[in-house]
Amino acid sequence: MTPVIEVRDLYYSYEDGAQALSGINLTVGTGETVALLGANGSGKTTLLLHLNGLLTGRGTVLIGGVPLTPSSAQRLRAKVGVVFQDSDDQLFLPTVLEDVAFGPLNQGHPPAEALRRARAALLSTGLAGIDDRAPYHLSAGEKRRVALAGVLAMEPDILILDEPTTYLDPPAQRNLARLLLALPQPKLIATHDVRFAAAVAHRAVFLAAGKIAAQGTVEDLAKQYDWDWASFSPRP
Repeated sequence: MTPVIEVRDLYYSYEDGAQALSGINLTVGTGETVALLGANGSGKTTLLLHLNGLLTGRGTVLIGGVPLTPSSAQRLRAKVGVVFQDSDDQLFLPTVLEDVAFGPLNQGHPPAEALRRARAALLSTGLAGIDDRAPYHLSAGEKRRVALAGVLAMEPDILILDEPTTYLDPPAQRNLARLLLALPQPKLIATHDVRFAAAVAHRAVFLAAGKIAAQGTVEDLAKQYDWDWASFSPRP
């Protein structure tokens, strides 16, 4: 089976010479959710930004078996939906509906189709009925779901989420976990929240200093590194 994401021997250094990634090898399979764990500065976000061509290092990134290159980047970006850590980075239009419809419009869909996709995405994320609200009036949890709806409206094959529980209280985290569990796309989720990772991921990859230090179930890694992963359930 061809992985939906495959990273081979990926290295990346920032302009100041700091080595951010040092030989990353990673796969995500069809229908799989993988948690990307690690402390701040371990390379999680840097790795995610390579998966839609926002950063380009030395090595190979394949999306659905196709190498991500300058010539294929635009086509492959349509397959990879990215939800960034700060929802405000993705919400910039006057109303929720306009924000969510922006992606399909940018893909070239007619306005009627873009609005249909936007409303369907808002419904799937539990946000039907807030079309005309201003994004800056929403709670942190609502903003996170609107940002996710904006990605889902573009109908990506793969979902990438960077620290999705940032600024969310426990009820909002549980709502987000339930939503992610219901979505069919394979997912790579960067997080420092071990309990959230245990709730949503099939397995986990632990990054340290730009290298994969360990892989396995979240529970196995928690025991190996003596993490506190007290029970976190997406159920009410």
